[in-house]
Amino acid sequence: MAPLIIDAHTHLFPDRLGAAIRAFFVEFISPDAFHYPHNWREGRALLQAAGISRCWNLPYVKRPHAAQALNRWMAETFADDPFVEPGATLHPGDDVQNVVHEALDVLGLRLFKLHCSVGDFRLSDERLEPLWRRLSDGGVPVVVHLGHSVTGGTEPSELADLEAVAQRWPAARVILAHCGAPSVDGALALLRRFPNLHADLTPVVFHLAPVEAEGLRGLTDRILFGSDVPNVVVKLQETLAAIKALGLAPEEEARVVGGNAARLLPSRTAKAPKSPATDSKGA
Repeated sequence: MAPLIIDAHTHLFPDRLGAAIRAFFVEFISPDAFHYPHNWREGRALLQAAGISRCWNLPYVKRPHAAQALNRWMAETFADDPFVEPGATLHPGDDVQNVVHEALDVLGLRLFKLHCSVGDFRLSDERLEPLWRRLSDGGVPVVVHLGHSVTGGTEPSELADLEAVAQRWPAARVILAHCGAPSVDGALALLRRFPNLHADLTPVVFHLAPVEAEGLRGLTDRILFGSDVPNVVVKLQETLAAIKALGLAPEEEARVVGGNAARLLPSRTAKAPKSPATDSKGA
């Protein structure tokens, strides 16, 4: 039987949005470093070919009033897809309560993503309170990219926002993207203090998250594997190899590469959304 490998950090987006994001990376990061195609169909196929069992598809938006169109596209495009778990997103400038209601109660999405850098907001923004309340009440996981750097990194000072949220909303199931790299030590210290916090080992463009086995001791039930396909230079096989190289006990490694994600978000029964999605141009 093939091992359970759940990629908890991918970005399979509408064609126009995917092309725009790739253009940003090419302009600001590197013109020729990215080897994964940004087309979502090709991305989905390569994830399956790599032996991934399921993936979490994490959307994000740059501005207010863009999330609902993207959430609807996610729900419609992957409604009957047992491989892709479509997520939802929002911006603090949205009608947050309405966006959350539609995503969870109408579209049936089961996962959220917040990207503080792309949306230029803080995780502790008071306008996000309706989101944190619903996530806390329903046990819906949320992946958060905390850092504001254009290269994806998180500064040690930025961890204070995560601490404030974890303390204010102890029932919220929060997954810190990239394990807060390069501020990994501070991030793992927060995981030890707040049992509702998790982290993924997703690379940051060119670099693996700099974690060591000793730093993960006692935390392997809250660590997830992620690839960041397609806008990443590190190949997903390299990330999996780095996890194996940590020398974790077999049961710990199994939890990290798939078991923890499966517990946070069990496989779903395919279900069509209750309202029509917009064309991908609307995203």
